Amino acid sequence: MNSFKKIFTALILILLFFPVFSSGQIAQEEQVKIPKQVAKIMESNFPAREARLDIPLSYIKTLYFPYQNDYFTCFFLKIKNQALGYVAPFLAEDKKEGKEKGKEKEKKETEEEEVILSCNVDFFFRIYSLGKDGQIKDIHKEVYLPYADQVESINYNPEEENFYSFGTIFPPGRYLLSAAAVSLDLTKIGLIFQEFYLPFSSDFKKNLELTPLFFVRSLKKMPSSDSAINLYKNLFHYATLEIEPYFDREFSLTEKLDIFYFILGMTPGEDGKFKFEVRYTYKKGEEEVVKFEPKVENVPAPIVSVPLDLLFEGKKLEPGEYFLEISIKDQNGKKEGTGRIRFITK
Repeated sequence: MNSFKKIFTALILILLFFPVFSSGQIAQEEQVKIPKQVAKIMESNFPAREARLDIPLSYIKTLYFPYQNDYFTCFFLKIKNQALGYVAPFLAEDKKEGKEKGKEKEKKETEEEEVILSCNVDFFFRIYSLGKDGQIKDIHKEVYLPYADQVESINYNPEEENFYSFGTIFPPGRYLLSAAAVSLDLTKIGLIFQEFYLPFSSDFKKNLELTPLFFVRSLKKMPSSDSAINLYKNLFHYATLEIEPYFDREFSLTEKLDIFYFILGMTPGEDGKFKFEVRYTYKKGEEEVVKFEPKVENVPAPIVSVPLDLLFEGKKLEPGEYFLEISIKDQNGKKEGTGRIRFITK
């Protein structure tokens, strides 16, 4: 825990004062053009927020992190392998040679060596800026991200679900994400809509707020930040961090809950640091099962990533559903805030 804390503290200044992206992001966004067929479906399905699932996909979560006066915002979609259309490269050649000959060739090649399956899918994202009444103000941003992947057939599970993420910068406000996964020939389109809100500074003038809570599976430092927006599988990039979140939230008692969040609305002290008291509590329903001793932190930035134990002397968490509750007291600004996230022990 101590070594992780040193690494994490060293990254704080990088996250706050260095660009999340290089200038390549701006050039990439200016070149985006959604195909007419896809844009037409987005526009016709928008009023009712009606999904189209030729390629079945679902929405998992929106995460956001403060970046200067804006937010670096990450979006997470979940898709089964089967929906991405993984195929063996020689299947196209088989069609030319005839079905029977193709089947014989496929069987022979499968027996001789493992087949490499590949997929190619285009992702198009249109983000609308919304007014307080939920009506469209304008198209705020469009993003095009091609995706290609390969996997050995022995490791391929058509029912396996993975999440796919991308992140970019937004100012505070209310938005609607229109996300489409599209086959290269534009015949299959998976389309979903998701609203999200990025708070203004006025939202936490009286009380602290926490960014969306999530557990971290792994975290490591990269040599540099991304030069453009990218699509990632089962992880995301934030500045020079590569983070694998754990959205399933199921833990054995030998694991730790590594919780990650920013505190919004904090007041720095005269030394420029943020001093706050934090208390963690495990609850089963409304019953307090474990109450950690409060701890005072004095850090350069209001960012927290801390592993919490599930094993305790004299206390045992039975398998089942629990809630982690977080209580924060700002020692400088005299404001308070809370957060809550569900998890399961097995």
